[in-house]
Amino acid sequence: MIPVFGFAGSKSEKIKIELYRRTGELLKSISVRKGTNLWVALRRFGIPIGASCSGVGVCGKCAVDITQSSESAVNAPSELEQHTVERQGLPSNSRLACLCRVTGDVSIQADYW
Repeated sequence: MIPVFGFAGSKSEKIKIELYRRTGELLKSISVRKGTNLWVALRRFGIPIGASCSGVGVCGKCAVDITQSSESAVNAPSELEQHTVERQGLPSNSRLACLCRVTGDVSIQADYW
């Protein structure tokens, strides 16, 4: 079996990402391959997502809140991600889309949608 974006699994295995506005209104639902980088997926679907560092995890502009998921639906935050979240004064439950891989269905919100 060939790994998909660093994760073992079926190449065609799809997961669902639901994007919500802060008001709770569903903005869009997209389907991506398991293991996809969240930032890449959002950009691919034309969803506005910040990234003044071009997705290397140091600016914090792509911060999102994962509002609903199973415990294993996203990778654990790296030390770099935790440091950036803290340094940028973001809420401790924020995730940087550029450093987040989705492995299960998730719902997310961002301030700028």
